[in-house]
Amino acid sequence: MYIKENSKGVTIVTLVITVIVMAIIAGVGIYLGTGNLKSVKESKLKSELGMVQHAVLEQYTKYKTTQDKTYLIGSPIEKSLVTEYANELGISLVSIPSQYQNQDYYLLTIENLKSIGISNSEDEYIVNYVSGEVINKTKKFLSNKEPLYLRSNNFQS
Repeated sequence: MYIKENSKGVTIVTLVITVIVMAIIAGVGIYLGTGNLKSVKESKLKSELGMVQHAVLEQYTKYKTTQDKTYLIGSPIEKSLVTEYANELGISLVSIPSQYQNQDYYLLTIENLKSIGISNSEDEYIVNYVSGEVINKTKKFLSNKEPLYLRSNNFQS
């Protein structure tokens, strides 16, 4: 058997092929990772929307029990502005009977959210305590153009 004396080590071709294969594997990993990261962020947004709605309905229940308006936190916002915002999102707002007091929409800032136990939010929300509607004012849509809007399914008139 004949062995070449200068066949010690890796050839440059083998090294280039290895680097190319590693680059392909890294590219696929990065692509899949960014897709998962985007999905996680959108899940966080949807989850936070639900948490805000739950907190708003809880605050409204406390208000109804005590008639203490301090439970209705946030700044009242003109319904015409909310309607314009809803039109921009392509959603229709819940029709609330006029017999309900405090049927206004409120703007909840990050500080307002902290006061009701939602401490890690980076967004502002428009909410209606009576109907349980919640609109993310900061981020309007998910990547699939679905509006960040939630309405209560059990609104009773």
